[in-house]
Amino acid sequence: MLPYLLVLCFISCWIALEKKAIGRKSFWLPILVLSLFAGIRRNSVGTDSGTYTNKFINNINTDYYIFDKNVEFGYQFYEYLILKFSHNYFWLFFISSLLITYCYFYIIKKYSVNYWLSVFLFITLGIYTFFFNGLRQALAMAMFALALPFLLEKRFFPYLAVCLFASLFHSTALIMIPFYFLVNLRVKPLYKILATFLGSLLLSRFLVGYVASTNERYESYGQVSEEAGGLISLGFYIILLLFIYFAIRFYKITDKNIIKIFNLYAIGVVFIIPVAILGTMASGPQRLIFYFTWTLVLILPFIFKKIGNIYISIIFTLLSVAYFILTTSRFSNLTPYIINPIFEIF
Repeated sequence: MLPYLLVLCFISCWIALEKKAIGRKSFWLPILVLSLFAGIRRNSVGTDSGTYTNKFINNINTDYYIFDKNVEFGYQFYEYLILKFSHNYFWLFFISSLLITYCYFYIIKKYSVNYWLSVFLFITLGIYTFFFNGLRQALAMAMFALALPFLLEKRFFPYLAVCLFASLFHSTALIMIPFYFLVNLRVKPLYKILATFLGSLLLSRFLVGYVASTNERYESYGQVSEEAGGLISLGFYIILLLFIYFAIRFYKITDKNIIKIFNLYAIGVVFIIPVAILGTMASGPQRLIFYFTWTLVLILPFIFKKIGNIYISIIFTLLSVAYFILTTSRFSNLTPYIINPIFEIF
């Protein structure tokens, strides 16, 4: 767990120092550090990492690379290009992290009212480390993050194009298309949330069953799980949803962008609740929640700025660190952090 905390501490201190010294939002150095940290890890760090590195470990000759119809073409072509360059899976992890962190940092820099806190939450809420497990979906999610400006500006066709491109890496990105209309629907947020919950309650079993039957890779999605990780995270996100909802009402927040972003977050969380009720695996459909929860890195800094109470901000920061330690040390095989053997000095 210590390596993760050291990286968090370094990134947080560097951003604060650069802001104080030259008044600039540190961008490329944090991206590079986070990408290197993700890149030099061993493929045993992260539940699914071993699966993604099979072709690299087995030194697959790209002349005999077979494109699997059950895996999205965009990801396979991306993997193929890296294999043409190197069979060291460091490059798969490093380049992927570079792309993912760049997408999120670009949006954070563009919309966040507190850059330091947004990056801090990006790490502590597990948005960064999600990539250590679901590589394909993490790539699709990061690309979808780039659709946020189009969602806020009501530009459907660019939004659609981003979703379609992201689906080339993980088909779940297609599920984000209807949320454009839900978010921009001129109805009170509470009505949207209730309607989404009821709709998901009625259709979730059918949708999960359908997804599980269409592809052998998703058969486990329909299985009942006894893992607690997904429910703990979901409970945490529900608490944050309620906190933000009442904060918006109490402080009479009317910022259009924040309201829309919160709508996306809230609708997404309640959409996943019936899926969790079904008891499906946390590594399956419940992973969809990360398409929505990354928006907390923009919402929460705005809320705390409105509250304007330093003690509340400090308490939440400490709770975020506690959540980071709990989820990183207990779930998804993220600990112990082990370095790729090629980088071992001793």
